[in-house]
Amino acid sequence: MIRAAVLPFLLSVALYLSAAEHKILAPSGPKPVGPYSPGVVAGGLIYVSGQGARDANNQLASGPEAQIRQSLENVKAILSASGAGMQHVVFVQVYLADIRHYDVLNQVWSRYFPSDPPARSVIGVIRMPTGTPVEIAAVAVADISRKKAVMIPGSRVTEPVSAAVSIGDRVFLTGGVGRDLKGSIPRDARGQVKIVMDGAEAALKQAGLDLRHLIYANIYVDPAMPMRELGVVLDDVIPDETARTIVQTNALPFGAHIMISGLASRELKRTGGHCSSVDDTVYCSSRVGTIRQALDSLKADLQVANFDLTQTVAAIVFMDDLDEFPAMNQVYATFFGKAPPTRTTVQPWKRVTDLALPPTTGVGPERDDSPRVQIAVIAVR
Repeated sequence: MIRAAVLPFLLSVALYLSAAEHKILAPSGPKPVGPYSPGVVAGGLIYVSGQGARDANNQLASGPEAQIRQSLENVKAILSASGAGMQHVVFVQVYLADIRHYDVLNQVWSRYFPSDPPARSVIGVIRMPTGTPVEIAAVAVADISRKKAVMIPGSRVTEPVSAAVSIGDRVFLTGGVGRDLKGSIPRDARGQVKIVMDGAEAALKQAGLDLRHLIYANIYVDPAMPMRELGVVLDDVIPDETARTIVQTNALPFGAHIMISGLASRELKRTGGHCSSVDDTVYCSSRVGTIRQALDSLKADLQVANFDLTQTVAAIVFMDDLDEFPAMNQVYATFFGKAPPTRTTVQPWKRVTDLALPPTTGVGPERDDSPRVQIAVIAVR
């Protein structure tokens, strides 16, 4: 817990970027293990890098409950450096090395979010940096009066999460899985996607929106999902204006084969490239290839939207092979200055041979042996 007397010190270590009006949060705590910032405040939101289960002394907590608790404490410390608390959190992404700890996660979650909990997604991955078994990234709103938890009338709430959370013109959707209330999972991709999208539509309806207002959709699938069939289904149900990222994961809660989370707004605008925007924020779906190719592609996407990489506030890096983490960091650092964005890095699944872009489609050098990744970013003007 962060004591009140410590808060002035934490605030004093916050660094300000006057040019982009982004505030970098760097409180005392676990040090970044790469070229990224622990937290960034921009556009009225607070972005928190993925936090593992190690404390400020680099000690790994013992047991799943203590590990999840330490990860949340690390998130809490970064929020405190901006004067915010856990009640300000609107969306959380949780990565577990063992999806069987999902019930333990919910038990700990209820204590940290006793009321108006944030929207949330949970996926199982292969590995995370420093050997942490859990990593938690968060987005919080600076002005808590803007936060409103969205629940679906008549729904049977069995988990400590909100169906969605709205902050003014944006609605964050909890990751819905392709499993019905009776615990059944349809055999076909279309049936699974329908369950997810029906739930998303019901949540959006409570906020006065519908699927046409989806800014981006994060689509997580396990190895049992037939990807060719899924691609056709998604083209039918997700609007063309929606930035879309598909990630193969190791496992999903309840044995589901698909989970979809996202963000919606009536002010959605398609900016070109692979990005969509709302107000001063642009959301770019993931690019796949070597780290150099992917970042060059994202740089080009942002330029189409009249943004640049220096305005990036958050990045998610899905690595093909976490053994190449140091090499990835070396290339990654060359794309960002002294005040890099927040970042979350995981290896979601075993090395996939078709992850790299063909040389003719990449924008990187012809000979590029840098690590292969999948990266999505958020930038704020």
